[in-house]
Amino acid sequence: MVPWANGLGTTSVVARGPDDDGWVWRISLADVVSDGPFSRLPDVDRFIAVASGAGMDLTVGNAAPVRLTTRSMPLAFDGGVDVLCRPVDGPIVDINLMLRRGAAIGSLVVHDLSDGAQFDLADACACVVLAGSMVAGPDTLGRFDAIVDPTVGMRVTALEPTRLAIVCVTLPPSLALPDD
Repeated sequence: MVPWANGLGTTSVVARGPDDDGWVWRISLADVVSDGPFSRLPDVDRFIAVASGAGMDLTVGNAAPVRLTTRSMPLAFDGGVDVLCRPVDGPIVDINLMLRRGAAIGSLVVHDLSDGAQFDLADACACVVLAGSMVAGPDTLGRFDAIVDPTVGMRVTALEPTRLAIVCVTLPPSLALPDD
């Protein structure tokens, strides 16, 4: 668990890179239990989606509040602006992708799979199970389990209706890690 920059909560880091000494990109799951501000993270681009719970209302800067639920597309925003969060009808868990501006670009996309459906991880740098379960190679993964750096051509199979968060990150050549 990592404390939020504003000290109002904690986050479980799923993956980060390029190494453990610091991060250029980070994927995390955060428990949001009450109304409050997000940490301000200047020069960080953020993507957020609701992983579980009824949802949250986010006010980003001076924009009108946006309601995010488990059925909403992830929201992208500037981590340096003021953001106010209000959970809807109880605590939630959200999934975040954070990217240091100018050092990495990426995306967070959520996919719903029906029972037995297959999904090719292709260019993903990580896959997080938000709901349901799936098989990936010899492993069975459930809620909040993750695959980081999947092998080329890895295909997963849903064992029941399953929601996946797929994260892709691209680093400039100067930051990319050499192949082993």
